[in-house]
Amino acid sequence: MKALRALAANVLAPVGIAVALFFVLEGGCRVAGRLRTGEWPRTRAEGYTAFVRGLGAAYQAHPYLVVCGRPNAVLRAAGKEIRFNARGERGTNLLDLPVPKPAGTFRILCAGGSATYDLLAKDNAATWPARLGALLAPKGVDVANAGFSGWTSLESLVSLHLRGLELSPDLVVVLSGVNDLQPAGHVPFSRDYRLGHADLLPRVTGVVPVPLRLTSRSLLVESLLDRLRPSRGVDAEGFAPAYEWTGGAPKDDIPDAAVAVYERNLRSTAAVAAAGGAKVLLLPQTIRIRADRAAADEAYVRSWAPGLSVEGFRKGLARYGGVARRLGEEGAALFFDPFSAGGFTDADFDDPFHFSAAGSEKLARSLAERVSGRLLPGAASPAR
Repeated sequence: MKALRALAANVLAPVGIAVALFFVLEGGCRVAGRLRTGEWPRTRAEGYTAFVRGLGAAYQAHPYLVVCGRPNAVLRAAGKEIRFNARGERGTNLLDLPVPKPAGTFRILCAGGSATYDLLAKDNAATWPARLGALLAPKGVDVANAGFSGWTSLESLVSLHLRGLELSPDLVVVLSGVNDLQPAGHVPFSRDYRLGHADLLPRVTGVVPVPLRLTSRSLLVESLLDRLRPSRGVDAEGFAPAYEWTGGAPKDDIPDAAVAVYERNLRSTAAVAAAGGAKVLLLPQTIRIRADRAAADEAYVRSWAPGLSVEGFRKGLARYGGVARRLGEEGAALFFDPFSAGGFTDADFDDPFHFSAAGSEKLARSLAERVSGRLLPGAASPAR
């Protein structure tokens, strides 16, 4: 009995007092936040997972595309609106394009990940595919936005084969690369993108819920950790959407096998499009580390592909771009690099991967000029 009383007095009681004090301080943090803002505060992890759950309501799992849009869903978040058409695609001004394609219409299908989907555009009409369609409409052109957040060149290929050709496109514009770096940086590299991509995309998009540790639900713990490690930012649990990297220093390049798989996907895309009577225009994707937000932007890039350093990310994109350029030189596809002339600035990006309104407009105008000058029937310049 004496031992039990000693245990209670020397161990259990202090622990109980510490736990009670913790809950008092945690409650105080939350009440103070409520009084200050009028809303109950949340940790970054709680806020991020709540945001992702909201996304998941408009997305659904797919047996071949991993995740896709839910038909006719509407997603509103952070002052932005995304409307999905009956095909589960973001669409453009028209949402659903007429099928069969009207006679005399030149149809462009835009494929890729969130940069094509134009994740940060305020609404469907503000995306660069919609802007492209508006610019070319007087020439008898309509545009479909078939991109989706998180998709690699592999999902874009499968989507084109499964449903894109139903729209009878004349031209398929492919903007890809960033998302392919996610599996490329994973060790071991999986040629079917099963590891480091397909296993985490449902979580990133909110289709699969993300469980949080109790410590990630504490404002008090978050505050203490921020003081100890001010740079933790996007590394907080629940925020960094990719896998945990445990392979030592991030790599400064991607494996040759990843480049070969990317080339396989692009060549297959060109072949599938050709089978449907369409040409493919390949655009190399770019990232932008903005001068006034360099630290945060670099952290964001590392969070998306933890196996790669920022330099590795850049080099991987350059190698993917080289593949697209080579296919253009061979005549297997068309190639156009709208970013190479240096016309895009920090103001054209709202984060390292996604365009601002100005960037979306700039890309749309650049593409409209290219398409109308070289790719439409009767264009003065030959397509190349």
